[in-house]
Amino acid sequence: MHLPPHSLEPPFRILRVFRGSILLCSMALGIHADPFGTNLTLQAVLDYGTENNPRLQAAFNQWKGAEENIAVQKGLPDPTLSYGYYFESVETRVGPQNQRFGLSQKFPGFGKLSLRKSIATDLASTFGERYKQEKLNLDQRISQAYAELHYLKRSTEITEDRIRLIQDLEKVARTRYKAGAPMAAILQAQVELGRLEDRRNSLNDQRAPQTARLNAALNRPAAATLPWPATLPYRAIESDAETLHTQIRRTSPELAELGHQIEQGDHQIQLARRERLPDFSLGVQYIDTGDAAIPVPGSGNDPIIGTVGITLPIWFGKNRARIESAAYLKTAAQLALENREKTLDADIRQTLFQLRDADRKINLYKESLIPKAQQSLKVSRKGYESGQLEFINLIDAERMLLEFQLSYERARADHLIHRAKLAQLTGIDFLNEDDASSFVAHERNTP
Repeated sequence: MHLPPHSLEPPFRILRVFRGSILLCSMALGIHADPFGTNLTLQAVLDYGTENNPRLQAAFNQWKGAEENIAVQKGLPDPTLSYGYYFESVETRVGPQNQRFGLSQKFPGFGKLSLRKSIATDLASTFGERYKQEKLNLDQRISQAYAELHYLKRSTEITEDRIRLIQDLEKVARTRYKAGAPMAAILQAQVELGRLEDRRNSLNDQRAPQTARLNAALNRPAAATLPWPATLPYRAIESDAETLHTQIRRTSPELAELGHQIEQGDHQIQLARRERLPDFSLGVQYIDTGDAAIPVPGSGNDPIIGTVGITLPIWFGKNRARIESAAYLKTAAQLALENREKTLDADIRQTLFQLRDADRKINLYKESLIPKAQQSLKVSRKGYESGQLEFINLIDAERMLLEFQLSYERARADHLIHRAKLAQLTGIDFLNEDDASSFVAHERNTP
């Protein structure tokens, strides 16, 4: 995170200067450093986005600026120094008065300073929760773009595998054709090969816009190169809607932000009522007095005057409007909180359904449909080679396996997208990679 210039954490500033120097040297030498190397992981892009996204940095600085404002609001107003010059001296018995100096300090009415501090604290807390929510929003955008790029990678790899398979089957068909089998199998293989090659070309063309989408979330140039995502982390979600609905009251930054707004509204109402009470000021004045024309006792003595002031809050309409304004804002925050709790509950239930659906599909395709489709393809190939099946049956088996493998990868990508959405809604981390290993191993062994 880029900290503000006045931050009290110099190691981060030194690190940024050091990294900036390396970057400048690399540019001077014509070297373009790749922050991800050849191993693009979800955690790497999430960390990079946190460090470099300007919208998140803006929210962070707004939060820290509001925190610094607490000290401003709890302090006394600046004292007032005044000066008066007599264009015509005022003659007194002890001498002419030529100029005067004054110093006064205003003291807000009882409780006003503490309430202003509380309002500033509430505002800082509001911006702090807004920063947390912006971080969750950013993680959701990055995770979705990462998942789509990984799905594109796996779709490309699976399609390439199918192309090699059809090329191999075409050779088998040509061998059988030389032995007297019909030519139809060769034509069918070529048609299927053309269809798959067209699909591969389309997938290759999609890489640039999908990369640009992820680069946008990372605050990188759209055309900046990115390696293919290495893995797609998986984590089973066992939470239910009722449990999450209870937890979000303490974990959701959105609800916490609205809660702080309600507290701020309550403090503003109290302060508006206190504004009907007067403020006080204490001061001292010094008058420069010259010598009397006729010497008298006390000639030329400079008088010192103590002063006391009090404000007169007589504009009752303004004071009443101030109280009503604060009350309306508090009510608005209360209604917004009530509405957001209900919409969050509905969104969480929908996202949990989507996660369960993706989980069901992942297990169905991994444990049942893909192994059976692979077995069906092997049986169909043996049947064609032995002359017991038509080539079209072999093509159907190949297409079925392709469809199942793509559906499996789509379900995995959707699972990560919905996990990121659930994290965005609840403020709970559902994006760690604790349970990713089994699916990574399965991905490496899936044809």
